Amino acid sequence: MLKEKVVVKSEIGLNARVASMFLRNSVKFNSDVILIKDNNRYNGKSILSILSMQVGNGEEIEIEVTGDDENEAMETLISFFEQDLKEFYTI
Repeated sequence: MLKEKVVVKSEIGLNARVASMFLRNSVKFNSDVILIKDNNRYNGKSILSILSMQVGNGEEIEIEVTGDDENEAMETLISFFEQDLKEFYTI
């Protein structure tokens, strides 16, 4: 099991578009993906679960990945949050 903290750098937080792009990355892997905010655990492979987190800009969340491809999954998911997320919420 791997755990890493990330800061969401999106002016409008983890909205539907950003969450759906995160989901596209997380479902590629066999590993379980859990997002943790305020000691609550959310399924990182469920759009409803991700949206229910209500993550705003600048908030810190933790990613927990468990499985046979956890290293690759964690690297991909951290890279997702390190990129400029603005492209996912502009028209």
